Amino acid sequence: MDEIRSIADWIECLNHYKHYGLDVCGNRRSGVRYYFRGEGKDFGSTGATPGIGRRNMEKEAKLFRETERRIPDEFARCKSTFERLVLMQHYGIPTRLLDITTSALQSLFFACYIDPDYGMTEKEFGNADGVIYVYEVPDHKIKNFHSDAVSVVANIAVYDYKEGLDIRNLRADEENNRKAFNTDSKIQHLVHEIRAEKPYFEKWIDKKDMESIFCVHPLLDNPRVRAQQGAFLIYGMDGNRTKLAQWKDDPQDGMIRRKVRVPAQAKKRLLEELEMLGMTPDVVYPDWKGTRLRLNSEDFWNE
Repeated sequence: MDEIRSIADWIECLNHYKHYGLDVCGNRRSGVRYYFRGEGKDFGSTGATPGIGRRNMEKEAKLFRETERRIPDEFARCKSTFERLVLMQHYGIPTRLLDITTSALQSLFFACYIDPDYGMTEKEFGNADGVIYVYEVPDHKIKNFHSDAVSVVANIAVYDYKEGLDIRNLRADEENNRKAFNTDSKIQHLVHEIRAEKPYFEKWIDKKDMESIFCVHPLLDNPRVRAQQGAFLIYGMDGNRTKLAQWKDDPQDGMIRRKVRVPAQAKKRLLEELEMLGMTPDVVYPDWKGTRLRLNSEDFWNE
């Protein structure tokens, strides 16, 4: 695993990825795009996992509907289930989305910064190594927010668990099997949920989409998403609706995830270097949160 202690180290690390075809300036090579995610602590096997995957998956649909019931005005402006999941993610409610960014500097900030709003403490995170995940995603796995494949995966989140959604024994490898798959009552119910937001959606689902992980570029209607150059990984299911799709490095399919360590002792220096480049909490969070963090900081009061 690579290790970085300065921004110069991070740039050198990114240059190293040129051997894998990474264009540091353009952040992509032909057919592939790179994304990043910073975490203030190495959570091991549960790191880089969507919030709902660390909770009771059986409660996912109930969580979605209860959120919708409690803040209907916020949800009213959303046109799709995916947009509702993004809104829930924004306010810290567990979803099957995972925040990522196209900015290498943003990911470094999140690997170093201790955010009190997320229950982070100096004792736990200040003394822990941070990590940056570097994702290599092929173009065919990158979707726009209005993609039908995204609608399929997003609506798994609202599928009523009592009716069950288990597709492990449903074959879809041949034409006849695909027809049988799409006439199954479980799949028809999922189609019903999708057509509630997309009346024009064809009654045909690709099983592979349900079990995939896609990178989604969201609608940029949120200042924080714009500032953080954000995108999301949306996780499908692992055969059963109660299990998230598992990340598997697949060079043939093009999806690869690498891990970079940020030593705890280097975090303070890195945050100082990031501040020299204008990467501060109020820039990362261009809203009330960022303003509050900045005005409550010791740096502000000691100026």
